[in-house]
Amino acid sequence: RKHPTIGINNFNIIMNGDPSSIKTHARLLQAPQDSNVTFLSDPKGLAGRAFGCSRGYRPEDSAMSPYFKLYLMLFGFGCWATLPAVLGGYIGNPFRGQRWVEHAMARQCKEGVWPANGLVLDDDGNVERNKYSELPLVGSWPRRPFELATLRLQNMLGVSFKHWKELAPRRENLNVLTQLGGCVVVDGGG
Repeated sequence: RKHPTIGINNFNIIMNGDPSSIKTHARLLQAPQDSNVTFLSDPKGLAGRAFGCSRGYRPEDSAMSPYFKLYLMLFGFGCWATLPAVLGGYIGNPFRGQRWVEHAMARQCKEGVWPANGLVLDDDGNVERNKYSELPLVGSWPRRPFELATLRLQNMLGVSFKHWKELAPRRENLNVLTQLGGCVVVDGGG
């Protein structure tokens, strides 16, 4: 069946993780069970490598802790092309917005994920007021400063850290911690 708004037959999401962690991801994403979204498990990250996804900082260095490599990647090591997107979350973008950011922040706020002070929600959980839109000079921008950065922080705290034991790769697959993701779109001809 087709996605109602964009006409895509199905979404196959391949994730680096064991089947149990993929089920946790699907639950956290609130993916409907009867949807056309299928989550597939790839504990060793083989699909991403086959499609040429970056393996991050020093992927062959087994002496360096995978957690330390991940920490260094926060500063752009092994993933320099992501830095502009990360910085854009802090400085905003006067030309291009992402409508889903406010919706995702509201969902996190409803679940009590900190920080939840950027939005004021009504009793039904709808955005009554976006405090980022009140910022001087930049409040009218399509993507306001700190809006996307706040959502990233909410996801880090409310998803990654909170559910780490359920989501973490097995010890023998820690090398996938730093492997970046990708997106492949194919038409009916494959």
